[in-house]
Amino acid sequence: MNPDSFRDFPEKNDPWNAFIDTYCTYPTRDDLTPVQRIAVLCFNYDAEMNSGGYVSYHDMYSDVAPDELAAALRTVHGDAMAENYLHSVAHGANDDYVETDMAFYKFEPSLTDATQAYITKNLSEFFPAHP
Repeated sequence: MNPDSFRDFPEKNDPWNAFIDTYCTYPTRDDLTPVQRIAVLCFNYDAEMNSGGYVSYHDMYSDVAPDELAAALRTVHGDAMAENYLHSVAHGANDDYVETDMAFYKFEPSLTDATQAYITKNLSEFFPAHP
């Protein structure tokens, strides 16, 4: 999907809100480019982690392959966040995901900020008509 511009959203005239309105639906759309999918995977993970932690994410997105999300996290944020996620998949249940959830909240920059930066860096991939 390639809307002409984030300017098509006059009430939310910024790329972040336009990205959410355009790309972030449930279930995850299957018509996304690889760059778009990476951003959506990170957005969904971030949103669920900030709502209810790993359990919330897993309840909503159990169909996402852990290796795919880990690769997206590496691209957008880095190895440490991806490794924390993979640790939560493999071992998080041992302590009800407390350790890995708490580690997620301490990452700087936040995944929200890193995802926004990724979208800005690849803006033409999301909104081709953007000047």
